[in-house]
Amino acid sequence: MVTVRLENIEKVFEQKTPSGEVSKVFALKNINLTIIDGETIAVVGPSGCGKSTLLRVIAGLEKATDGNVYFDDKLVNDVEPKDRGIGIVFQNYALYPHFKSKGNLSFFFKLRKTKEEVINERVRVTAETLGVGFEELLNRKPGQLSGGQQQRVALGRCIIKEPTIFLLDEPLSNLDAKLRERTRIELKRLLRRFKVTTFYVTHDQVEAVTLGDRIAVMKSGQILQVAPYREIYKHPVNMFVANFIGLPPMKFLDVKLNGQKLIGEGFEIEISSEVAKAIGDENRKLALGIRPENIEISSNPETGFYKAKIDVIEPLPNEGAKYVYFSYAENAESVAKAELSYEGKVGDTIYVQLDSKKIYIFDKDTEESIVAQDRVFSIVNA
Repeated sequence: MVTVRLENIEKVFEQKTPSGEVSKVFALKNINLTIIDGETIAVVGPSGCGKSTLLRVIAGLEKATDGNVYFDDKLVNDVEPKDRGIGIVFQNYALYPHFKSKGNLSFFFKLRKTKEEVINERVRVTAETLGVGFEELLNRKPGQLSGGQQQRVALGRCIIKEPTIFLLDEPLSNLDAKLRERTRIELKRLLRRFKVTTFYVTHDQVEAVTLGDRIAVMKSGQILQVAPYREIYKHPVNMFVANFIGLPPMKFLDVKLNGQKLIGEGFEIEISSEVAKAIGDENRKLALGIRPENIEISSNPETGFYKAKIDVIEPLPNEGAKYVYFSYAENAESVAKAELSYEGKVGDTIYVQLDSKKIYIFDKDTEESIVAQDRVFSIVNA
């Protein structure tokens, strides 16, 4: 096992504009990240943000335009992928179609002319590691396997080499929901058992939370925040992270500072002098962030609640809850989490209140966080 250290990594692609000029596109920009020995980092972000490109730079499949990649204290910029001690599982699994599963697992050793008895022992141990039913797959070609079975073979091909680093590029995305859940748990067991340094790329928050010791959120080739999930959830550094982490995502309400009050559409919030000082300029454009579970719904007007109308109700029996989407002003909407027994209907007038201890304040121009959770506010009707 090793510690992976990325220093000032940049990856630039050149492309021609319609006018024939060459422009530079930053796929990765000023990436600094340390993956501790035995740690799993889950990297999330929208499509095209650079997650897979960063994985390929670590693997040596892409050469960084600038910056350094270290395995422990060894600079590996010029080390070939085959000599980096890595194990990779891709989204499409990349199995050799003309080999049976056993051949896919042993191909790495065949190339190195490893003795047959050594190969057989490695295959046996790997099959035991991957659990019940894996041995049955060894004599089948990829075309005879389901997506889940191919995924297990791809993992086996990664594990059998006993890598010091796992690089997993959305390995579960081709599986159906039920199989993805089961495989995710199995993968968690494997990562815990091996304690191998792991870089896990995914677009699925549940996978990231389940598998990652820490989560790195990426956007436009940059890492915006790296922290355990709860830290990111409670203290996002900006509006993008706040909106990306959490299901449903955080909603934002436009507000203005007036003395020690935040004025919104149909409501106002009294704030402390400390918070008002942190905001500063009353002309500053502000967004108030709130998560669905921190909004209370009432059927009757009450002090501190403001009027809204239900647009959509989404029952989620597995969570024992309903998500109630509502509009509260022209072109303004949000969502609240209610009990599964909630009896409101689409079109009903409701009254909602924000949890005064669970709101966020962001600068709308920079999108940076000004105030996160754990501040005490008083919310009153406007």
